Amino acid sequence: MDLPEQPPDELRRRPWLRRTPRPIRQTLVIDRTPTIQIGIFADAIYLTRRQGRGWISYPISAEDLAAALGKLPTSSGLLPPNTLGTGTVNGQRYYVLLIPPRPAALRIAGRTRPHTIQTPPLIWAGCGQDYRIFALATLDWPQRQTPLAHAPFPNTYASGAICWGNTEPRAVAAPATMLHVLDLYLEGSCFNHHLAQQRSRSKPRNVLTRYRTLSAATPYPLDDLVPAGHDLAWLLAGEAWRGRGVQ
Repeated sequence: MDLPEQPPDELRRRPWLRRTPRPIRQTLVIDRTPTIQIGIFADAIYLTRRQGRGWISYPISAEDLAAALGKLPTSSGLLPPNTLGTGTVNGQRYYVLLIPPRPAALRIAGRTRPHTIQTPPLIWAGCGQDYRIFALATLDWPQRQTPLAHAPFPNTYASGAICWGNTEPRAVAAPATMLHVLDLYLEGSCFNHHLAQQRSRSKPRNVLTRYRTLSAATPYPLDDLVPAGHDLAWLLAGEAWRGRGVQ
């Protein structure tokens, strides 16, 4: 807030009254005393460590800092089978999984019974509660340069993001939850005509009509998949979520 206006004589005798107090900044409260603190400035890096009851500070090089941080454990622990990669973006962990062809009982609006098809190889990825799904037009183990295709399902945006509709809130992406959320997407949600265009080469107006010739025993024709314009390296680098808030 601004200070009340002061007489000129008062400002000459106490010039600090010319300044407007800065607002109180919100700070992070940590209930543990740190062992080491690092201060990074425009022209130097200082390390402060506890010494007895006090602290001692001294400059360190960027190389020494990198070496010290490199000793911190970064193991992700046990990951799900077929995990292609993991990383951190926007402060959250993301995972990229390969899902081999599998039967999926798809619930479709207006139909009383689910229609089971065999999916193509799928790429299932999640960061926070923001999940992405793509398909692969090959049965070979993917490489970084392997092109991604749009998953042949409606209710899925060109970015691979999913329109969940009224589906129950999904869990945050983690090794223990990824496959459960995939089942929620494939068999727990109800597909409709929304975003059903350009998901099939043979049925570009509505991918749902493609399912009429498919069953659990019918491999999805890989030449029917529509290219997504990205390769696997783009997803493994976290580019799907970079520069935006995680949903």
